[in-house]
Amino acid sequence: MQEVSSHTFSYWEKQYLAHTHWLIVGAGLVGLQSAIALKEQFPNKRILVIDEKALGNAASFRNAGFACFGSAGELIDEMRRTSADEALKLYERRYLGIQKLIQNFGKEAIGFEATGGYEVFTESEADKFSDISAQLMGLNQQLQAIHGNANTFQLKEIGSTGMRALPTAVFAAEEGPIQTHLLYKAVREKAAKVGVEILEGYTVAAIDDKVGGVSIWLSDALEIQCDFVLVATNGFSKRLMPEVAVSPARGQVFITEPLPYQPLNGIYHADDGYIYFRSLGDRILIGGGRNQAFAAEETMQMHNTELIRNYIHQYVSEVILPHRPKDNPVKFEYQWAGIMGMNENRNPIIQFHSSRILLAIRMGGMGVALSSWVAEEVMKQVKEIVI
Repeated sequence: MQEVSSHTFSYWEKQYLAHTHWLIVGAGLVGLQSAIALKEQFPNKRILVIDEKALGNAASFRNAGFACFGSAGELIDEMRRTSADEALKLYERRYLGIQKLIQNFGKEAIGFEATGGYEVFTESEADKFSDISAQLMGLNQQLQAIHGNANTFQLKEIGSTGMRALPTAVFAAEEGPIQTHLLYKAVREKAAKVGVEILEGYTVAAIDDKVGGVSIWLSDALEIQCDFVLVATNGFSKRLMPEVAVSPARGQVFITEPLPYQPLNGIYHADDGYIYFRSLGDRILIGGGRNQAFAAEETMQMHNTELIRNYIHQYVSEVILPHRPKDNPVKFEYQWAGIMGMNENRNPIIQFHSSRILLAIRMGGMGVALSSWVAEEVMKQVKEIVI
């Protein structure tokens, strides 16, 4: 007799997954914080989060650990690509999101350090530095309503870092590094505490919007009935909804071996935000370089590439650690990649796709900063339509 090899579900599994009030697809920072907000609003309803990977394995646990709003150069670039209104709106959302994140979980719990953030420029970027510097007063005036003061961006000496860069940087005092594992731990523990259920290892194959409810079909053909669905899959969203205006964007991150001394203190941005680096104990963490191969980096494949690795290594050797002996080049001891959700307009999409399917996607590489703000906006949408 031929054996049946296809996977089958037990009666008990089917009963357990039969129905939920809200089902959140995606166990990242946005999905979990939105689930927390939903559970607090509907304490007697079942709130279920599912993800195909462990620990929200996309960008939430594979980022660089930055609590930042965007450098002056990035803000100016955003204004050029979209509009001043869109860029300022996005900046405010990031700023408010970080304030809410700290308020909800505490600086110590997420490993936040108020070191400030530096936007640095190489000697070949002197003209760019002059252009950005000339616009700082105008930018600060535009940001005054957000920060309550007119000195968001300041010119500041970078000190004795040893970097081969211009001695003056554009400084943002309210930025700083976080410890990604501590942030995710704090969010996940709160989700469990309020009664959110989290299931991993389940791949959503399709979402079927029906009259009176939604059917979630898993890849093994198991159906979950739910009243409402929140899609929080960010850069992977086109798998379920090809029509949404968000594309995957791979972010590659590298960490050096331990260094004999730590030249940095805080977080640093370069090249309009396409390069970012920070101190991490006695190591340097650095990521980015996506602008060296935009088309190739528009992918859902989470692996590092030789092109970006070589580019980032060259930046470390020539700009960050130029005085290191050439016969002893710095080595990368850790490397990984995460998938962001991007678009020409990086403002998040938070809206109902249908009467029962809500989207919270397109974090534009700033999911850490935006996640708490997004969770509140999700609840505003829910209260307008559901309650």
